[in-house]
Amino acid sequence: MAKMTSTQDAGQPARSPGVRAGWPEMLPTLVWLAALLIVPLVYILRMSFSDDPFALTATGWSLANYADSIPFYWDNLLNSVLIGLSSTILAFAIAMPVAYGISFYGGRWKAVLLFAFFAPFLTSYLIRIVAWQTLLGANGPLFGSLQQATGIEVRVLGTPFAVVAGLTYQLVPFVLLPLYTAFNRVDRTLCAAADDLYSGRCGRSGAILGAAGGFAIGLLLAFVFFGGRGIAAPGPLLFVLASALLGGAIGGTMTERFALIVFPLSRNGFVAAAVLSFIPALGDYVNAALLGNVRTQMLGNVIQAKFLVELDYAGAAALSATLLVAAMLLLTLLLRLIRGTELLDVV
Repeated sequence: MAKMTSTQDAGQPARSPGVRAGWPEMLPTLVWLAALLIVPLVYILRMSFSDDPFALTATGWSLANYADSIPFYWDNLLNSVLIGLSSTILAFAIAMPVAYGISFYGGRWKAVLLFAFFAPFLTSYLIRIVAWQTLLGANGPLFGSLQQATGIEVRVLGTPFAVVAGLTYQLVPFVLLPLYTAFNRVDRTLCAAADDLYSGRCGRSGAILGAAGGFAIGLLLAFVFFGGRGIAAPGPLLFVLASALLGGAIGGTMTERFALIVFPLSRNGFVAAAVLSFIPALGDYVNAALLGNVRTQMLGNVIQAKFLVELDYAGAAALSATLLVAAMLLLTLLLRLIRGTELLDVV
């Protein structure tokens, strides 16, 4: 009997010392989350239903803040989503080749290359945006020289292109570091074995998938840069076509090793990079304020004005809650798309 009992105990999975044993260690983290995350969120949500929009303490209950704010500032919410999504995609297009090159081919110079890439971002966030004001100005080093050489005056400041360019530049580090870490964790022996099995290019299937992705990205950027009415003009249509051709060329020449081995093993890094870049982009207002105009104002600009200028605290809280819900819905959709399907399974 004793032997049978010991055999049964040995067949059962070993139990952990106890769930309660981890609570003392988790208590500081839970207190920190409650004080700096949960309590402010509850306060914002409660304030968004306040009767008196100009009181810092919520009084009563009302849906008027949502009814008055969301329809009136719908265009600003759309700007936040489209500009944030465009900037995130462009940041991936810039950072992913850099992270891949440093991780796989950097050798002993990895730390030096990373420092060289991140060195400009050690300066102040605001100073970098002001630098973009000078760079994109009509009399700046780019377009000022063009005007002197050709006599053509180009004005980029105050356009969606300027906002997306400045925001993309700010987001690149948030994309590069998670991707670099994910690429570094890929077992190089698997890559060496994959060279024998998947040594070719993705070919026609990759070109079709890349062209479809390039067309979708080009359509999004054309809508952001030229607006819904101007997207049917010859210039935007050529831009979309060029994006589709570029995407097809990249997809067709992409190696099967990256598509079938590297990307699936580093997919969590892509998810982390998307989250870390899209959330700041969605709530950004400094780039839109300094590089854009009234038509490119994002929801963050409206929240800032309501809270600091109009003193409409309940309206600002309602818009903040709306932006939070929109971010959570978009991130949920993104996680389901990336984790639910093999986007690069082209063979």
